[in-house]
Amino acid sequence: MNRLIDLTYKITDGMPVWPGDVEVVFNRTSVIPQNDYNNSKVCFGTHTGTHIDSPHHAMHDNRGVDRFDLDALVGWAEVLDFGELAPRAEIISADLDLFDSRVPEGARLLLKTGWGKRWNEPEFFTEFPSLSEGAAAWLAARKIKLLGIEQPSVHTSQGLQVHKALLSTGMVLLETVANMSQITADRVFLTALPLNLAGLDGAPTRVVAIEGAMDRF
Repeated sequence: MNRLIDLTYKITDGMPVWPGDVEVVFNRTSVIPQNDYNNSKVCFGTHTGTHIDSPHHAMHDNRGVDRFDLDALVGWAEVLDFGELAPRAEIISADLDLFDSRVPEGARLLLKTGWGKRWNEPEFFTEFPSLSEGAAAWLAARKIKLLGIEQPSVHTSQGLQVHKALLSTGMVLLETVANMSQITADRVFLTALPLNLAGLDGAPTRVVAIEGAMDRF
């Protein structure tokens, strides 16, 4: 039997965002019964909540989120479980080597680190576990199509270098993934569909994992 798991944080008025990023604001522009309908204006940054980074995010590169192929955003994903990593821990290439047999060229990956349990805590955006430059090279060498992480970014101090190493390959980088602790399977069918924002550096993304989908896809 299929089990659907929502891996997306709700976008809410005043929700936590990366320090210095655009605040999320909801404004009602029309309200019943004063008007015939309810309507709203929403302000948020392109990297709000669960979101995708495009190559344009970290480089002089015109590939925005609208340039990703649907084939990269929808398909089977391997779930690699690193347990509950400590604040500022670093995943290195040797850690990824443990999963080498499960990571063919062109794979989609979700990395479980336990960091999602710290959502809404002050250190969520500052003390998260990182991917080393060596780990980024490991992933790039295998031409990973999509990488999903619970953390809000790839590294606490070397974010630009690691972003470039990953995004330069055209990899889909999916950050701040919610509810990964609810995944029990080693492999899921994944959909990660960003807002189709033309030419932009990132976009909030609705992400769903399906367990037990072997007979359907």
